[in-house]
Amino acid sequence: MAREPSADPPSAPGDDFFASFVEGCSDPILSVDGDGVIVYANPAVGSVLDRDPAALRGRRLAEFIPEDRDDERIRSLRRRLSSDADPGDVDGLTCPLRRDDGRTMVFSVRFHEHRSAGEPVYTGVFRDGVEEATARDLRTFRNVVEHAGHAVYVTDTDGTIEYVNPAFTENTGYEPDDAIGRTPTILNSGEMSDEYFAALWETIGSGEVWEEEIVDRRRDGEAYRAHQTIAPVFDADGEVSRFVAIQTDVTEKREAMGRLKQHREIVEALDDPILLQNLDGEFELLNEAVSEFAGVPREELYGADEFAFMDPEAAAEIAERKREVLETEAPVAYETSPTFERSGREATFSTRRYPHYDADGELAGTFAICRDVTEMKRREAELERYERAVNGATDLIAAVDRDERFLFANPQYRAYHGIETDDVRDLSIADVVGEERYPAVRRNVDRALRGRSVEYRTKRTHPVRGTRTFDVRYYPLEDPDGDGVAGVVGVLRDVTDSENRARQLSVVDRVLQHNLRNALTVIRGRARELVEGAPDDDRGDDVAESAAYIVSRADDLLTTSEKAHSITEILSDAPDVEPIDVGRTVDGLVAALADEYPDARLTASTPADGDAVASGTAWLDRALAELIRNAVVHHDRDRPTVDVAVEATADAVEVRIADDGPGMNDMNRDVLETGRAVDALYHGSGLGLWLVYWVLQQSGGSATVADADPRGTVVTVTLARPAE
Repeated sequence: MAREPSADPPSAPGDDFFASFVEGCSDPILSVDGDGVIVYANPAVGSVLDRDPAALRGRRLAEFIPEDRDDERIRSLRRRLSSDADPGDVDGLTCPLRRDDGRTMVFSVRFHEHRSAGEPVYTGVFRDGVEEATARDLRTFRNVVEHAGHAVYVTDTDGTIEYVNPAFTENTGYEPDDAIGRTPTILNSGEMSDEYFAALWETIGSGEVWEEEIVDRRRDGEAYRAHQTIAPVFDADGEVSRFVAIQTDVTEKREAMGRLKQHREIVEALDDPILLQNLDGEFELLNEAVSEFAGVPREELYGADEFAFMDPEAAAEIAERKREVLETEAPVAYETSPTFERSGREATFSTRRYPHYDADGELAGTFAICRDVTEMKRREAELERYERAVNGATDLIAAVDRDERFLFANPQYRAYHGIETDDVRDLSIADVVGEERYPAVRRNVDRALRGRSVEYRTKRTHPVRGTRTFDVRYYPLEDPDGDGVAGVVGVLRDVTDSENRARQLSVVDRVLQHNLRNALTVIRGRARELVEGAPDDDRGDDVAESAAYIVSRADDLLTTSEKAHSITEILSDAPDVEPIDVGRTVDGLVAALADEYPDARLTASTPADGDAVASGTAWLDRALAELIRNAVVHHDRDRPTVDVAVEATADAVEVRIADDGPGMNDMNRDVLETGRAVDALYHGSGLGLWLVYWVLQQSGGSATVADADPRGTVVTVTLARPAE
């Protein structure tokens, strides 16, 4: 049942202050009883709703709410105010009220329950009243802001946050209750300077819009980069009443731009050409490497194709590949070796070409990445040559890494060790050489891994080939990255046959030396007896002459035998070299031979001791003595002249032996310089020159022969300095 309306405001008795406040409030205030009947209306109702406050008392508030509202919340409010339902829990609703002139005003209302004369009364303050059209615009605007993808927040003029939209929460992690009432310093990352914020406040404080990028920090501590616009909001008097800020998170965009810049710099820095061409094959994008190979400025290449700067054959091949990509829309790989006339360059490229699509997904052309493999192809060809040489060698060649695992083994090595597979990388040294030989092999491999070259001779028993003799050499395998020794290369040379021949030669030499010398010694002795016992008459003279001839020939044969024996020893010995003071050696030889040949004039010109040290074998003095003796013996004058001079340079030591004899024939010259004149073996002097030749060969030296002026011969021996 409706109650009698009261003319007094719903306040405590005697509370004049609150009564005067309600009466003087500029916002409409309406009080209703439990049935939704208006029991009080303050004067502001008259000015805002254009209705007499006194005339409203006793009427239901629901009468003034338009019935054509589709909003369920408004319909619910009308129902509450039209019945005895409790309106006290109506809080924060938008409530439309019809004015007396028919226009509708929209308010934000909140009802509060209190008591008047012991009965419950509900008083609502109707605030922010605007006409319905304006309210509709405000609702639309708010809806737009609420659903905007950009973070929006509003502050008062002191910078206190009054509103944040959902995007603000999503972007920063701050809920509205966490942000409203605080300032934007909650987002401060510490990366922006004080000058930045001073300029910001100066701009917006003067009524202008601020637009810059800022680095802020989310609630979880993660920094982000945002493009921020802050605009002042003016009231009806043109004064700044608040500020609205809009943030667009550009973190990913900036990172993408950074990556794009980085990728662009990388592409530009590459020595390999990278290019993009449209459907007609015209260049739309290319890096500097294309321009460098072409010898044409990059600007001139845009709109052109390959025919503009490379040979027609290569350009036609590339055009065919482009057509293939456009037809199949699949990548293709190919190699080309174009010639660039403008730059004069030639190169081989390993190219991979891909289809290119525009932003709408339509095929727009092709792009290609061209890797310059010119050097790699050259190395592959060189490697192939080395591989053919290694695989074709008669020596057994293999390599292992630091873990004694095989890296490769040539066919000869695999055949000797019974390795059936071509790929030996799963095998170790122990797998191949067996337990018995492994310790000795490992010791030598370890020495090579420490950077030393190892040489030794060994015998190995093969199940089919029997006992074989090998010269073994291990060499450190340098790491291509310069990180020391990466492994060991082993070369095994089968010297069984040459060792047998040397042994056989030694046996033959010993037999010949024994038999020949014994026989010649007997012949010589008997011939001397004939010389000494010949009668003193013409017949005796003939006998003595014949016997003397036999003695002379026997002496020659004995000399030849000695030289042959020396050559056999030289060829049988390992060619070990050592430092030899050539000056001192020549001085000793000339002094000894001067005593042996007193009729000859022998002179020596040598540097001080130690100044003419050369590398040579222990047989070097025999070779030099043979050359000096040869110059004396084969002279055609009663008093031969032989000058021996030693001269040292930084790289070599030279010994010049000059005589004034009849000269050396071509056959003997050939023996001394090349060792090829076989006919020279028929002469004792020729055999001596063979001895010289082999001694110099094993010493790493050489000899040359020249004519002296006005007559005679100059033999020059050149020897290397010892290695440090």
